[in-house]
Amino acid sequence: MRVHRPGLLACALAALALAAAAPARAQAPPPGVSPDLLDPEGSTGDVGSALGGAIGPVVTIEDIQIAGNRSTSTRLIERSLPFRRGDQLRVSDPRLARARWKLLALGYFREVDLALRRGTRHGQVIVTVVVAERGTVALNRLWFGTSAVAPWWLGADVGDRNFLGSGLALGGGAAYASAGAIVGARPQWAGELRLSAPALGGTRWGAHGAISGQHGSEPYRVSGPPGSGDADDLRAFGYRRLGVRGGPAYTLSSLSSVVADLRVEAIDAAVPIAPTRRLPDGRVTAIDLGLRRGDSRVVSVGLGYTRDNRPDPSLPHQGTRVEVVGELGTSLLGGSYDFAVLLGRYDRFWPLTHKSALGLRLAGGTVIGDAPRFDRIHVGDVDRMLAPRVMGMTTALTAPLDLLGTDNADTVYGEVGGSVTVEYVYQWWRRPHRIYGGDLFVAAGVWTLATTDELRLRDRDAFAALPVDLMVDVGLRIDTEIGVFEFALANALGRVPRW
Repeated sequence: MRVHRPGLLACALAALALAAAAPARAQAPPPGVSPDLLDPEGSTGDVGSALGGAIGPVVTIEDIQIAGNRSTSTRLIERSLPFRRGDQLRVSDPRLARARWKLLALGYFREVDLALRRGTRHGQVIVTVVVAERGTVALNRLWFGTSAVAPWWLGADVGDRNFLGSGLALGGGAAYASAGAIVGARPQWAGELRLSAPALGGTRWGAHGAISGQHGSEPYRVSGPPGSGDADDLRAFGYRRLGVRGGPAYTLSSLSSVVADLRVEAIDAAVPIAPTRRLPDGRVTAIDLGLRRGDSRVVSVGLGYTRDNRPDPSLPHQGTRVEVVGELGTSLLGGSYDFAVLLGRYDRFWPLTHKSALGLRLAGGTVIGDAPRFDRIHVGDVDRMLAPRVMGMTTALTAPLDLLGTDNADTVYGEVGGSVTVEYVYQWWRRPHRIYGGDLFVAAGVWTLATTDELRLRDRDAFAALPVDLMVDVGLRIDTEIGVFEFALANALGRVPRW
């Protein structure tokens, strides 16, 4: 495939390419304290177990005083502490170190300092907690670009991790994509509203809920060579989606949590009857568009687990993040699709020097059964050099670069896929205000994506049936008060057309 230079507008868009900030994130642990030493499994508050590993005289907490909070309620801060008034502890009690970590993990504060001073009576102390708040409003995602499918698209996702200081997380997004010259295409738009309570009544239990909708136009290929961007070789069908999801969450420790989810979604799709594609050799083959014609429903239950012990999740240089998500859709609950999805992600960083680190990122999963099109793995999910879906909407059908010549130009959706990426990061700067830091990074890896039919009905071994290819990236990652942004080569390539 030959890549031509984009026009002036495309170059400007590429130069300004931004990737979204990570969702509400934990902050660094106290200076000099490794998160693995902070009793990551938490404490039940039992005095005997809490004092067992500490040394020094036993004292009683007479009072807890909070200072520095302007928008975060004092009650919310006190609920997050692993001790209460009247508890007993020693000066070296690990709950003091863990308290700083738990408060920083809320994502509301840049700094947290704890101090003990004498109380009004012998054997009593007053715990003083001084916090420095950071902005809790974050730009979680920013979408824009141009392609043959959508001449332009634009969208943003914004969230407040501590709405009005209540501890509630409120967020939402909206996106719009114009219609291209493809037959059947129409303008697309989507929106979502989310609300979550990380801690209900100061307990380990939380809850979350969301409502989302899309008015979309899904493109598919009907003729021409693989990867062709000619509008005459493509068609599109319209659809509407409206869904709600929600469920409980439970904090296992200051570093890990589980989330359960119930999803109910209505789909109305104008899927063509018996769609086909004419291959370059003249053969005509049927196309699976992955949706029921007319009205259909998705009803599923899901469960997710996350553990993150990276000291700085925004610009990581050490630590590990593990995330596993499973979803089961079934007609037994009234849905139209029976399927299962299992996705996982593993990130690990090793410091090389005080300013550089090496990272390994693994991500992948599988989809089993009759999953709707939107729940299958998209090539933009595994190849960071392509445009991702925008709030579930497809805005580009750009073929992968095919750097290894593995014939992957037709790869769009699959049931088995993943990526392995190695990343070198270098700390450029750190500062305490507004723009907190910046890292230069260079990344390279491999990705793969295949359908179950490609693996099952093949005339070659399984490894050869999986289209494997390379991806590379280089850029600047910046942590700011409103989120983390990436100015990167891969972002630019995914936002401009290639002919």
